[in-house]
Amino acid sequence: MNEAEDREGREEEGTRELPPPVETFIQRLYRDPRYLLVGKMERFGRELIAFVEGCTILSATGDVKGQALINNEYRFGGRPDGERPYGHESLLDHYLSDRRDEEMSLDDEELAALRDESWQYYVRRNFAFLLGRFAQARDDAEHNLGIWNVIEQSSASDAARWSMAKWWPWIERDRAVAQALWHLQHGESEEAATELYRAQRSIDQFGERHAEEYAREEEGGDAFCAQMRQHIETLVELLREQKQIPVSLEEQLDEAAARGDAAQIERLRAEMIRRAVGEDE
Repeated sequence: MNEAEDREGREEEGTRELPPPVETFIQRLYRDPRYLLVGKMERFGRELIAFVEGCTILSATGDVKGQALINNEYRFGGRPDGERPYGHESLLDHYLSDRRDEEMSLDDEELAALRDESWQYYVRRNFAFLLGRFAQARDDAEHNLGIWNVIEQSSASDAARWSMAKWWPWIERDRAVAQALWHLQHGESEEAATELYRAQRSIDQFGERHAEEYAREEEGGDAFCAQMRQHIETLVELLREQKQIPVSLEEQLDEAAARGDAAQIERLRAEMIRRAVGEDE
């Protein structure tokens, strides 16, 4: 058994099927019309994702000459295109291995290369959702959150940093959805509910914190953040209809705090402490 097959086997072991309405929602949410997923393939003992990419053909002067469909493939694991920048697994790994206490300096070419890498991981995580490989989707979203953090902590201009930072709600949505679906496949409904609720709250907070920057965007940040939150809310509603997840303790606690229900607050906090202690044991 090769490494990819072994990893897939570990991921699928003991997993449960998702309800059909949830499966349909995920397929619709993560199908990108620019990329047609052909499926998995095996080549030289390595598992690959085969897909067709729709590309625009430009002339030397930038005029659109037509459209073309190009056959491509990505690896599972590591950088999707299989390259090892500077001998590392990815550009992110390269910059993290070279990080020092001082602020990292990134020029325009380096920023462009990081954005190109983040795009590859974005496309592959969409394929991972479509294939039901939620651990892979989560890992690819976390990779792009890592790129986001490197750029955010760099000495790049405010405009350059914001060009990546504004996508955080999208990446966080995907990370949380993938993690929640993985929990559900493994029978961990409370953990799935908590993951989705925390993501909704975090996206709201991010939108509030960056309201001024989003206000300068053409379509406005409120609409973008609200859309990412709505996708999670729709998933939560579907999962509750299917009796797949409960209302998380954190959501119950926030609701009790909003009502000023001191007794309920105390009860929920005690339950959260009890569970935390139980997990540590």
